[in-house]
Parts: sequence; structure tokens; C-alpha cells
Amino acid sequence: MQTKRIVYPLLGCIVLLLCVGIYIANAQEGKLLVPSEEPLSLQECIKLTAQNSFEVKLARLDFLIAETDIGIAEAVFDTSLFADINYERDKQEQVSVFGTDETITNTYSAGASKTFPSGTEFTLTLSDKRNWSDSQYVSRNPSHEAETSLGIRQPLAKNYFGYADRRTVSATRLAVQNADLDTKERIELLFADVEKAYWEWAFSKKRLEIYREILAKAKELHEVNTNNYDVGRIEKGDFLASQANVVIREKDVLIAENKYRRAEENMKLLININADDRIDPRESLEYRKELFNLTGCLKKAFQIRRDYQKSKTELARQKIILETKANEKWPEIDLVASMTANGIASEFSKAADRVGTGNADYYAGLEISVPLENNLAKSEFKKAAHNKEKAIIELKNIERAIITEVGNSFRDYVTYEGNVTNLIEVAELQYEKLDEEGKQFKYGRSTTKRLIDYQQDYLTAKLQVAQGLLDLETSRTNLGKTLNAILEKYERML
Repeated sequence: MQTKRIVYPLLGCIVLLLCVGIYIANAQEGKLLVPSEEPLSLQECIKLTAQNSFEVKLARLDFLIAETDIGIAEAVFDTSLFADINYERDKQEQVSVFGTDETITNTYSAGASKTFPSGTEFTLTLSDKRNWSDSQYVSRNPSHEAETSLGIRQPLAKNYFGYADRRTVSATRLAVQNADLDTKERIELLFADVEKAYWEWAFSKKRLEIYREILAKAKELHEVNTNNYDVGRIEKGDFLASQANVVIREKDVLIAENKYRRAEENMKLLININADDRIDPRESLEYRKELFNLTGCLKKAFQIRRDYQKSKTELARQKIILETKANEKWPEIDLVASMTANGIASEFSKAADRVGTGNADYYAGLEISVPLENNLAKSEFKKAAHNKEKAIIELKNIERAIITEVGNSFRDYVTYEGNVTNLIEVAELQYEKLDEEGKQFKYGRSTTKRLIDYQQDYLTAKLQVAQGLLDLETSRTNLGKTLNAILEKYERML
């Protein structure tokens, strides 16, 4: 019995560890996160979106695809290896009496070529040529010719010292930076939609609670009226009025429940979870005062707005492209040099030993190529010049748009914030009015119609407060989106 008491808890621990391990493995493999049974906070919804959303995954993949362009641009500096094996048998008739009836030549060569960021092209070749013939006038038969060749080409005008190649890589890196900004922009827009949907969801819940509260008050009134009607204290019209009021409030609750469910489904779509799961918002709409000033908002916008950063990066990229295209109009002037050393012997090893013993050929020269029309380079230069001018105009246009958009979003937030404080005060007054009228009704100093009207006034005031809080949260999200400040709140979740 003692053994069983030890084994069972041990097995339980093993099963628990296996379950934890499976959960971690699934999370690492990118499995969808599922919500807990507890109500969800806004932070948790953002986390689920970052993990589950297809839009986030597509945005990241687009950046990874764009990032490969850097490797493509840098491929110009790759090292290339090459090899060649040839076999030739020549049995053609010869005119000279010293000619041969048959010649067999085997050639084996290998080498490497490399272009450095300085634009210098190096080519190194090693080869062995084995030659056999039936001629009587050949001193070595068969013979091996081992050869080593080193070639260097240095551009001095077009692409001088690798200028165009390096600038092309720099322009590609700037384009990838903009792709990264595009990815962040797409994710931020999604997070902004989640924020808005969350507060819409919380508003739907609050609206449902308000209608249920008013329904409870309507039922309470009707219950009182029913008792009074049974004893003949009120007229039938008052009884029917309170009964109709209950039916109307039940209808309102039914519609509010449907709107709440729609908001819940919209949230599940954004965070991409199972359609059968039921979720509930943890946070409620409450007045949260947050201090902003227009100068600070504008300063922050010009610091972090991604479209502004993209525009500046694009202008820098177009400048690089224009400089590169200007260089491509130049003639090609290349300094070329080579050195070839060989050795000949009846065996390859002996021929290889003779390489570098002074049997060398040296060459140096200057190669010049000047295109006459050069229409391609001229047209590409004009196109690059227009693109640069376009980038300057777009940058100025974005600067103007930032000032307008931030100003509008800031004023919206200030307006809605002031509106909420007034609505809250009105709702408090309407509640006091309804409460006082309820006391009067108990003493018979008020009518059913007046009490129903006061309930409607209180309902309207409460709904206006909820709507005002929703408008305030929406304007807060819009201001954050205008400043590009939403992603930095949740960046650690990515």
C-alpha cells in the first residue's frame, strides 16, 4: 500500500509535466492561443491578436520577403568557383611535313573569381594541359603544361572603385527599412482596430446592463401598479401603461443582447479564435483623464510617424539612385593587369614544380569603352531625377498632412473629454430626479406616466454617458494612431 501512495502522485506529476511540455511545444510551433475562462482584458486581446492574427503573420512574411533583397543586391560581391575539363582528338590532314597525323589533348582547369566592394575583380585560374601526338619532332610526348593565371580588373570611371555596386546595396537597405515600417504600420492599424472593437464590445455590455437596470425598475413599478390596481387605488390606464413599459424594456434588452453578441463575434474575428468560444470583456467603460497638449503631440508625431520616416528614407534612396544613374552615364575605363606562369614537363608534378621559376607572362593595359548614344543611361538618369523630385514633394505633403491630422485628432479628443464630464453630471442629476420621483410615487404624489418619463430620461442619460465614454476611447485610439503611438504600447507582445 505504501508503494501505491508514492507511485500515484508521481504518475500525476509526470502527466502534468507532459501536458505543460505539449503546451509549450504548441506555442513554439505557432499554434493558436486560446482565451482563458476568465474575462479578457484589452492587453490579453492584443496578445491573442499578435499570436493568432493572419494579418500579423502576413505582414511579417512580407518583411522577410523584402529582406531577401539585401542578399540579392550583395550577390554582386559573391565568390564564384568554376572548373573545365576538355578532351580533344585531332586527326585532320596537315599541309606541313612536320604536321602530325593524330593529336590528343586533355585540359583540366579550375579557378575562382571575386568582386570586392572596391570594385576590383580578381580571377585566379589553375590548369593542366596534357598533350600527346605521333609527331617525331616533339621533345616530350606526352607532355604536361601546368599554368597559373591571375587577372585583375579595376574600374576607374563607370562604377569607379565599386561606387555603383555599393550605392545599390545602400539603396536596397533603405528599401528594406521602409518595408519594416510598412510591417509595423499594418500591425498598428490592426491593434487600433482591436482597441476600438474592444471598447465597442465593452459599450455593448454596458448598454445591456443599463437596459436590464431599467427593465428591473419597470417591473418594480408594474408590480406596485398591479397591487394598487387590484385594490382599486389606480386607474386601468396606469396599469396598462406600466405593463406596456415592461414589454418595451424587454424588447430593448433583447436587442441589446443581440448587439452585445455581435460585438463579441467581431472581437473573436479580430483575435482569430474558435467561433464556439464565449468571451467577455474584463474592462469597463470608465472616465480616464489623460493629459495631452497639441505642441507635444506634433513633436511626437514628427519623431515617430512612420509615413514621415518612410518619406525621408525614400528621399535618401532616390538620391542614391540618382547618383548611381549619373555614374552609369560615364564611359567605361578599366585598368587591366594579369600574370601567367607555366611549367612544362613529361609529368604533371614536375611541370607544377616549374611554375614560378621565372616562366611568366605579364600584361597591363587600359581598356576604354565609350557609348555613342547612351540612350538607356540618359533615360534612366532623367527618370531618377523625376523620382527624386517626386519624393521631395511627397515629403512636404506628408508634413502638411501630419499637422492637419494631429490637430484634428487632438481637438476631437479634447471635445469628447469635455463632453463626457457634462454627460456624467447630467446622468447624476437624472438619477436624483428619478429617485426623488420614486419617493413621491410611493406617497401617491406622482403619476405612472411621470415616473415612466423619468425612467426614460435616466435611461437616455445613462446611454449618453456610455456613448460619450465610447467616443472618448475611440478618439483616444485615433489620436494614438495618428501619432503612431499605439504599437509602442504593445511592442513587447510581438
